[in-house]
Order: sequence, then C-alpha cells, then structure tokens
Amino acid sequence: MSKSVRLLLVDDHPIVRTGLRMLFQSEPDMVVVGEVNGGEEALEAVQTLHPDVVIMDVAMPGMNGIEATRRIKESSPETAVLALTMHEDEQYFFAMLHAGASGYIP
Repeated sequence: MSKSVRLLLVDDHPIVRTGLRMLFQSEPDMVVVGEVNGGEEALEAVQTLHPDVVIMDVAMPGMNGIEATRRIKESSPETAVLALTMHEDEQYFFAMLHAGASGYIP
C-alpha cells in the first residue's frame, strides 16, 4: 500500500480552502493534514504537521506566499510548495519559483 501524500492548504479565503479540501479528500492517496489562512500560520503548521506538499496562495495579507515559501524551504527543504493564485502576471510565477516553489497552479 502506498503512502498518502500529506497536504497543507494555505489561503486567506475559507471558501477556497473548503473547495480544495473537498477536491483532495476525494483522492484515496491524498490527505489534508491542515488548513491555515496566512503565511505566518503556514510556517508553524509545517513544523508541527510535517506535510509533504503545501498548496500556497501567493497574495495574502501579512506574510505573502512568496516570503512564506522562502522560509518554508529554508527550514524544511524536503517540503514541496505549489503556488496557487488567480494572478496571471508572470512576476508572481517567477517570484514563487525563485523562492523555492516546485510548481505553479494558475
């Protein structure tokens, strides 16, 4: 039996987190281990929940997803981060990749 992929959802919009959770819960090899609404909370959650993958909103109040990704990759380099945003501007794409994101979900 394969190990489930442990996911942490980071978005300041509860409806987005709910939709993502419902989507991922329907997959037998994925488990949502936590949900937080900002970058600061994401840093703490990564240390306590040890997710395999963080689905990270780029634009959030307080610490944005770019800075949170940079800090997560510094403290937990084995944790993958996927950027999630509605912004189509390439600057967000390149900033997230430069911060250490493994991919980008537009």
